[in-house]
Amino acid sequence: MIFLNEREVASLLPIGDVLTALENAFRAQAAGQIRMPLRAMATTDHGILGSMPASIAGEQLSLGAKLVTFFAGNAASGTHTHQALVALFDPRSGKPQAIMDGRYITESRTAATSALATRALARPDARSVAILGTGVQARAHIVALGEVMRIEELRIWGRTQARAADVADFARRRGLEARAAATPADACRGADVVCTVTSASDPILASDDIGRGTHVNAVGMGDPTARELPAELMARATIVVDSLDGALAESANIKLAMRDGKLSAEPDLILLCDVIAGTAPGRLGRDDVTIFDSLGIAIEDLACARLVYERASAGGVGTKLTL
Repeated sequence: MIFLNEREVASLLPIGDVLTALENAFRAQAAGQIRMPLRAMATTDHGILGSMPASIAGEQLSLGAKLVTFFAGNAASGTHTHQALVALFDPRSGKPQAIMDGRYITESRTAATSALATRALARPDARSVAILGTGVQARAHIVALGEVMRIEELRIWGRTQARAADVADFARRRGLEARAAATPADACRGADVVCTVTSASDPILASDDIGRGTHVNAVGMGDPTARELPAELMARATIVVDSLDGALAESANIKLAMRDGKLSAEPDLILLCDVIAGTAPGRLGRDDVTIFDSLGIAIEDLACARLVYERASAGGVGTKLTL
């Protein structure tokens, strides 16, 4: 078995290859080749520990699990709010193959999944992007979206203007035209793609802030009681998710819109994997509002971990361990 730290994982996982690995995983999901129970959660007074096992059959044969924590208070001390480990097992014998840092995998695959959703759901001529939030995912989304669309205008909003300016500086260093926005409405006005990547517990924008034809990637912090989007916006949008069971159990954007009477008790949800595989429609018209409500599912982590393990094994990267 090998152990891989964050630096080693990142060196083996460029964003372009993450996109390919995830697309293949979603195609396996569409073909019924995955097994993935709902995320199990254990809570403490300070944070959450989640367990996310999965298996993939077929050409991507793999087996593994991620243990991930979310401790919101870490942000105050400059420590990552999300920490994770991924364990990979031989899918034929069950023998442990690898333990690797999962924080970077979580960061990269979350943004890459939004990018795949954007490619599948945004208008083909989408050029302007608004990002609401200034944490790790703001930067990760800038990088990932740049792989699937030409960004001509980027606006960043955060609760702290200085942090929004820092993210805008990051984007400009990558050659993008970017600015910090004063309000969420200012950021979203006229945007073709909007990414909400905050730890908000209440909606951070109004339905009217999202214009016709906009695609929204709603990422949030994954708490089933904390939503970023108002019920009125959910009601007027085509909603795409990465897991139907997960969305109904965990998505506050969906669950609270149902509670508010804006979505039915059996809302019309479309799986991203089916849109990617071409078996379900995504955007039907130019003026449609589409929302990808991102939960983050275990096959995303598993696909990335499998790629890292294969490259580490071939290149002699990592530390060998004996159990």
